[in-house]
Amino acid sequence: MPRTFFLENFRLKIITAFAALCFLSACDDGKNSLRQGYIDADMLYISPESGGIITELSVKRGNTVKKDEKLFEIDRTEYLAAYSEAEANLKKARAELQDVLKGAREEEINQIKATISKLNAVYELSNIEHERNMLLRKKDAVSQRDYDTAKWNLARDLWTLNEAKQSLKVAELPARKDQIEAAQEAVKAAEDSFAAAKWRLEQRTVFAQNDARVFDVLLRKGEYAAPGNAAISLIAPENVKVRFFVKYAEAFKLKAGDKVEFTTETPENKYSAVVDYISLKPEYTPPVIYSQENTEKLMFMIEAKPDLKDAAILNPGLPVIVKLLQTGK
Repeated sequence: MPRTFFLENFRLKIITAFAALCFLSACDDGKNSLRQGYIDADMLYISPESGGIITELSVKRGNTVKKDEKLFEIDRTEYLAAYSEAEANLKKARAELQDVLKGAREEEINQIKATISKLNAVYELSNIEHERNMLLRKKDAVSQRDYDTAKWNLARDLWTLNEAKQSLKVAELPARKDQIEAAQEAVKAAEDSFAAAKWRLEQRTVFAQNDARVFDVLLRKGEYAAPGNAAISLIAPENVKVRFFVKYAEAFKLKAGDKVEFTTETPENKYSAVVDYISLKPEYTPPVIYSQENTEKLMFMIEAKPDLKDAAILNPGLPVIVKLLQTGK
């Protein structure tokens, strides 16, 4: 656990104890609607998704950061290589899918087309010879044997031509359905692997998820950041709150949504807040049997949320004076 975390908890415990003592001793005047309190905040502890050496630190303590602004970066060498490999595998899978969808290669198809042109010329020559032999046969100017040979050659050349045309149709067809489905599944698997590799690479750069202030930088460039081990702590305006204590009777009159006012050491700096939480148990219990007199000693912690524009400039631990507006005081 970082040293600053213990120091922060220790500081807040001191403030809490100090505030409780002040209320017990100085807030007994029922006509007084002012209560002492302090600014508190729930810290955002930012750690990497996976461990590594910090190679870049983009912020320092006290900076204001916007949402999606870079905070720090972890060594990306291994993850960048995995990303490049996954990208290459995806390109290969997509190329193989296109290959099975297109059928034979263009060079093979062109060769078959050239063969068809050649066979078509042979067929036309055979047809001319057959028609000439038909005329000569009627005049008995050609033997029956030569006539039959020319007729057989015509049939043979026609069959060879049709066979080549059918080969062209087959070559232009895509692969079988099961081969196409297998190629499509390979592409999907490659896409998933690429998306995972891309996500892991992106996680090596850590960005702010909220507009916030940098409360502390817990690790430095060159140090190892482990998963779950905070490297930076942030204060988001929505996590800033005013914490103060009220008596037993006042706690029952307050409810979530009630408004309070508070000031810092400079009275003209007046702010408003809305009660967000009322403690379910007293912060101080006298070691005696409950009675009307002792009940007045019970103090309940109240938390109120200031306006976001004010929360952005209020620092945790800052003492404030809270004025109750809806307790009947």
